[in-house]
Amino acid sequence: MTNQKIKQNDFHSVPRQSARLEERKIRKPYEVECCGMKIVVNPGVYQTSGDSDLMAESVKIENNETFLEIGCGTGVVSIAVAKRAKNGIGVDINDKAVENSKQNAGAQDVRNIEFLVSNVFENVSGKFDVIICNPPYTKHEVRDNIDRMFWDPEDEMKRKFFEEVGAYLKPSGRIYFGWADFADIDVDLPFRLANENGYEIVNKFSKPHSKDFTFYVLEFKSAQP
Repeated sequence: MTNQKIKQNDFHSVPRQSARLEERKIRKPYEVECCGMKIVVNPGVYQTSGDSDLMAESVKIENNETFLEIGCGTGVVSIAVAKRAKNGIGVDINDKAVENSKQNAGAQDVRNIEFLVSNVFENVSGKFDVIICNPPYTKHEVRDNIDRMFWDPEDEMKRKFFEEVGAYLKPSGRIYFGWADFADIDVDLPFRLANENGYEIVNKFSKPHSKDFTFYVLEFKSAQP
């Protein structure tokens, strides 16, 4: 079994996230390079970065398999994975993110993906070979759905994800879950939530972000044979 331990860093995320949230609400659309593509980031949408690159690199999927991404943001991960998959769905609680994702998929001429507004699985149906989630890592109060890009009050979104994901995952399916080693998060939380809901870790991928902290992608599968 993959080593479950993540060593906690001394980087506190909230001050930087607070500043970035205010910037995200007022900045005009701009373009970034991510996952080998030029992606437009609109106001009120999470700025894709190294965590998206790591997620897209980590997801293993065949061209006859389907996927679901919870929390699609700009759509960059869904678009990258769709290029290797049969088809997929990306959802986000933030309607600005869903519109941004549709815009980027159109620019990339990727047509085997659908984007929907959904609070986790609320508007999702069907079962998938792969389910992807790069959640808001930090437990913190929010003012609106834009704040939810970074903050998850009482970790409610992450708990909901692991409690409900089994209804949408095929028996042999895989979960890819984004995480980090910030000082102000419970670094063991996804391992506990997965275990409590019948999943085990099979792979752990990592990517340092400068000298401040490290991004992770945790791959889980059902613990049942």
